[in-house]
Amino acid sequence: MAKPIDFLIENQKTILKEYYRNETSCRKTWDTLQLRLSKLSHTMSFNTFKQYLSVFIALSEKIGKQGEKELAKLRQKDAELSALRLKVKEMESRLSKLGQKSRNIEGWTVRLTAKGYYNLCKSFAGKVESIYIGKVFDEAKAKKKIAERMSKLRQKGVIKP
Repeated sequence: MAKPIDFLIENQKTILKEYYRNETSCRKTWDTLQLRLSKLSHTMSFNTFKQYLSVFIALSEKIGKQGEKELAKLRQKDAELSALRLKVKEMESRLSKLGQKSRNIEGWTVRLTAKGYYNLCKSFAGKVESIYIGKVFDEAKAKKKIAERMSKLRQKGVIKP
């Protein structure tokens, strides 16, 4: 009893290929497989083949569908993993930028935010003032903005002229 099943499993690809090539006809498949697989007629009769083949095809298709579903899930997980790896690389590059030596311009600390923007910060009388620079750090632009902010702070009387 186990011998015909073993034979079908061992030759699964060939049997399925011939079955679909012969338009799902058991008799045509049997005749073709007898020429390709010499041990077929020694392993089982046509009636046994016919009975086993219908169950074998149904199981193969079900296993194939489950395999396709699992493969689709794995592909989705792989895509998610790739996206996460890109995010990790991006975060690592941001961290390396944040970990760089701090810079000062005219007493203002240059700071790179987590979103990738540059700010200048300085404390006056216990209050922190901040100046937005932008995505790209330009020292000339920073000095110009510092001068503007310092003049406004002097006008407000926060710092002495």
